[in-house]
Amino acid sequence: MKSQKYPYITIAISIVTIVYSLYVNVQISGSFFGKIKYVELEPYGGVTFSHLWNLELWRIFVSQIIHFKQPHMLFNVLSFALLGLILEKYIGSIRFFILWLLSGTFGTLISTLTVEPPWNIGTGASQAVFGVSALGILVIWKKIDTSFLFKFIVGFALIPALLLDLVYAHHPKLGHIVGFITGLAIGLYYLNKHKITHGSN
Repeated sequence: MKSQKYPYITIAISIVTIVYSLYVNVQISGSFFGKIKYVELEPYGGVTFSHLWNLELWRIFVSQIIHFKQPHMLFNVLSFALLGLILEKYIGSIRFFILWLLSGTFGTLISTLTVEPPWNIGTGASQAVFGVSALGILVIWKKIDTSFLFKFIVGFALIPALLLDLVYAHHPKLGHIVGFITGLAIGLYYLNKHKITHGSN
């Protein structure tokens, strides 16, 4: 499979996430980094299973670009952008978007089951970042890209998030696990189907 040159989806998702998440924070708190509550994100795209029962399907996408804490959003965007700039070229923009969307969607929805209402509002890009990181691990494992820089980027995306999980929840969060497993399954399918090797790029 011939790889593409420009990571269109990575750039688009990164920009939209920063702009919309900061916009929502300003609408709620009056400033870019003001304090907000989880429940306040519901009108702007936070998702629960009940929203999907009501066919509010737009929340599947929007929930992944709004964040409770904007510093966390910036870290997620940085992690996603660094990963995507390298990984999107291996599987193509459409496939990369599907991997991002499905790993983020499944991880975000599952995460709402671990929190009591009304705080069970699914938001944030962490679940999708775990899914994209899973593709990164596969790329390293299959020796498509084994550079120190790429290994550092994958570690940068995963290790701080896992450490925060251990500090606050004392175990990896279920949404992160589901996002990672989803990304792993989709990544395996794409890489095996299209026989992507180091020489493809």
